[in-house]
Amino acid sequence: MSKSVLSSRLRPGKIHGFALDPNNYPETTVLAYSENEYSLYTYNHNKKKNGFKLIYEGKTKDWINAATFFAENLKNRGQFVLHMAHSTLIYIKYVLTPYLKFDVSELAQCCDCSILYYSRLHGNSYNELTIFSGNAFGELLVWQPSSAINSKSAMCKTFPLLLRIQAHNGVIHAIDLNVSSQILTTTSDDRSVKYWRVENLGMRNVSVKPMLSCFGHSSRIMCAIIAKIGGFVYIISGGEDSHVCIWSHAGDLLFKRRLHFGAPIWRLGVNNSSILYSTGSSGNIVTCSLNNIVKSHNNVAYALDDIDLKIEFIRRVKFVKESVVIGLSNMNRLYYMKLSQKGKWVLVNDFPSYKCTVLEVSNDIIVTCGLRRITIYHFEGPRNYKKIFDDERMTGTIRSFIFLNQNYFLVADDSGSCMLLKGHDLRLDSHIVLLDPRDPCITAALIISKNCILLGDRKGRVMLYSRSNEKTFTCKKTLIYREVKFGANFFKLLRLTTFDAYVMFGGHESVLKYIHIGLSECSISITQRINVPLSWIEAFLGNDLILGFNDNHIVAWSRQYDVLAEIACGGGHRCWHYFINNGIINIVFIKQRKVFCYKNYLFKPMSKIIKNLRFNTWHTRNCNILRLLEHSQPQTLIVSAGDDNVIKVTNFLNNALNQCAEIQSHVSSVRCLKVYKLQSNENTWIIFSVGGRSQLCISLFNVNRFKEFYVHELCTHTLQNMSKNVSQDSRLMAIEIAKDSVTDCFLLYIAGSDGRICQYLWNLKKKTDLKFQIAIYLKSCPIMLHWINGDLLLLTTTSGEIYGFNKTLSEKCFQLQLHETGINTIDTYVVKNLLHIVSGGDDENIKYTTVNLKNFKVECQTKFVGLHNSQVNALSIHCPHKWNEKSEILAFTCGIDKQIFKIDLKSRKYVRVGFTCIADIKGMKIDDYNRMYLYGSGLQIIYPLKA
Repeated sequence: MSKSVLSSRLRPGKIHGFALDPNNYPETTVLAYSENEYSLYTYNHNKKKNGFKLIYEGKTKDWINAATFFAENLKNRGQFVLHMAHSTLIYIKYVLTPYLKFDVSELAQCCDCSILYYSRLHGNSYNELTIFSGNAFGELLVWQPSSAINSKSAMCKTFPLLLRIQAHNGVIHAIDLNVSSQILTTTSDDRSVKYWRVENLGMRNVSVKPMLSCFGHSSRIMCAIIAKIGGFVYIISGGEDSHVCIWSHAGDLLFKRRLHFGAPIWRLGVNNSSILYSTGSSGNIVTCSLNNIVKSHNNVAYALDDIDLKIEFIRRVKFVKESVVIGLSNMNRLYYMKLSQKGKWVLVNDFPSYKCTVLEVSNDIIVTCGLRRITIYHFEGPRNYKKIFDDERMTGTIRSFIFLNQNYFLVADDSGSCMLLKGHDLRLDSHIVLLDPRDPCITAALIISKNCILLGDRKGRVMLYSRSNEKTFTCKKTLIYREVKFGANFFKLLRLTTFDAYVMFGGHESVLKYIHIGLSECSISITQRINVPLSWIEAFLGNDLILGFNDNHIVAWSRQYDVLAEIACGGGHRCWHYFINNGIINIVFIKQRKVFCYKNYLFKPMSKIIKNLRFNTWHTRNCNILRLLEHSQPQTLIVSAGDDNVIKVTNFLNNALNQCAEIQSHVSSVRCLKVYKLQSNENTWIIFSVGGRSQLCISLFNVNRFKEFYVHELCTHTLQNMSKNVSQDSRLMAIEIAKDSVTDCFLLYIAGSDGRICQYLWNLKKKTDLKFQIAIYLKSCPIMLHWINGDLLLLTTTSGEIYGFNKTLSEKCFQLQLHETGINTIDTYVVKNLLHIVSGGDDENIKYTTVNLKNFKVECQTKFVGLHNSQVNALSIHCPHKWNEKSEILAFTCGIDKQIFKIDLKSRKYVRVGFTCIADIKGMKIDDYNRMYLYGSGLQIIYPLKA
């Protein structure tokens, strides 16, 4: 599959759908419709590149919500209909050769004119056409363009409504029809998929009768299709909850999976090979084979046989190999079972009799522990278990036995003793002095170096241990996470150098944490938190696979592919284990004293089909702010943030965007951010960001000599608690920073939606300290803050005013009324002592103002009216050449109407230069290479920008 950008001459709106006419093979006619525009293309299947050719574009007076082609016997001819949002139908015939000719054959209208949100057209010809539509009131409407009740002319006719059915409680978003099974499906705001029986299709006595309703989504269902796989009918639905559900024809939920990382799913499609395609607001196409899903949906967890003795049952279970499990019974006896033969539990010979508290397995080594005692078996075959150690090593009952590697083991008992043991004969290497001997349960451990060990306990502490002498480790530093009730479940060493180490860990929470360890000074600090869609994280496998729990499900999740497997087990507070091999996950768990086993394919999207399409890692919701960074690398670095609560660091290289890092320290949408480059380090930046919940976050990221990106979350503050005199419990709208030229102190200017502008003092060396300095109050909500030469602070407000304050906020230098309503965007340019200001606002106007910086008097003002027909949210001043008296100063503007204008600020002339495909535009940036970055609901880069 290759990607092609189709040409268009009209202003493009959002593409709502396509229709295909395959009658003229090897050429296929493609109809694309968007809002009130449509385009006709021909696609040549014999051309591997540039197979699309634009042949016609047209406009309608109403929005198009459906289209379909009819069968045509003559070559190079065709016919199709466009269905509008108010039940109007345009019947068009066309001829491709010898010259292009279009004719409107009929204009049909239903007597019901309610606004329609979705329509499904069925019929091989215009006379057989039946229209199924859904409106905002949850009604299913059915009509046909036959037997007109009124004719204004031979071409314009009105037809009766055949059926009006109250189908849903809310807007109907999707309708699909399968003729062979006579099933019609509808979806709606009410989160249901409804089945309908359709009879007498194509006739005036058509009937639609309800069959059943299905509920499986937690949000609005935006799409649903009917697919036939292996002779059986399945219904596939996708919703705003980012989940795809597959239902049987009887309404049983066979499969449910999250696909688009939390982004709403908009459309689904299935090809002849039963490959499911899904698209969503993330901008990505995700594919998967439905054959594998349909075949595997019957692979539910099955119960293994019980032990023959009725009073004995398995209470701990582990995989040794993919087809072999071992179990420890309530009578402290060790059993094994071969799963491939569905055999019975067989007792391991020569297993000692003592109360076992621990069962662990790693690399064919099986360990059991109890009071002072440790027993080790080596797995040599399904029926051959060789005892290689059985002796006492501790003084109390052993609670933890952790495989650090193939040669080192950590053991802790309830008496507070903890040891590092070596070899299969468990020779003492070192004692570990626990921080709290009264609660010695160690949940995770990691050897970082010969003299450094990282431990986690069930109180949520992460402890860094170092050798105090040859035989003893003592705790040097501790991180306490009180929200982690049961401590870390694993540690993963990411990078180790001579001086430091980076480690990732997870526990009984929905967050992956990254820590930095300084080896020479024995320091440990949190650097980053990454949210995952799991209630808690149990294990990290390989480079990109995480196992954990959601409610009563075991979940396998990938950062690249999202959810890969989901297995109902009854909850995570039970004994369970896993084995993964060649993309197949095997799960064994205990529920109600029975052992269950589950085997299934990891659900991976089929990347080979769309291998040439680069995966989009941009924001899943609106991007509110974007900054371009200066650095020494031959690439453009972009820092952005938005309504998905995420700050992203992205590089633009070789005409492609690649995500480098993410910061997830915000709990609500990020409104504004500023970036400061540290002079002491060439490729290190500090990010100051503000947003909802009165949250200020300060983070640092750097690029090392290996071109690896590392993030350090320095601090987070909720600003209503910073001063008794200031209460900023609303959204923080904007931030500006001023760095002291001598010290590591920063002045932070933060604007809140309650009208307050506050100044804070923050020191890089004292990262957690934030000192309140002063506050001023404005009568309206501030929108933007902007520094001029480090001495003048500009503020824009929702009342259309712009203020200029000095650095201490003690003096108001000027106040101007530039717009009638809110100023959404400004840009400035200083030439000598003249400040050029270009602003855009809700009043749809552009204002150009020059202010003398010596006396703060307005030199001139120019108002540009009528350029945009909606609010202006993006503009940028651009000087293509080095400034001189003859140099031109240009301003580029863009509004919600997507139009881009260029204004010559000297001559006051303007011209429309193009349009953007970005909806809900939020801003614009222009870099030193004359590239324009437009962001909002997506990102578009236009280059090279022509002056």
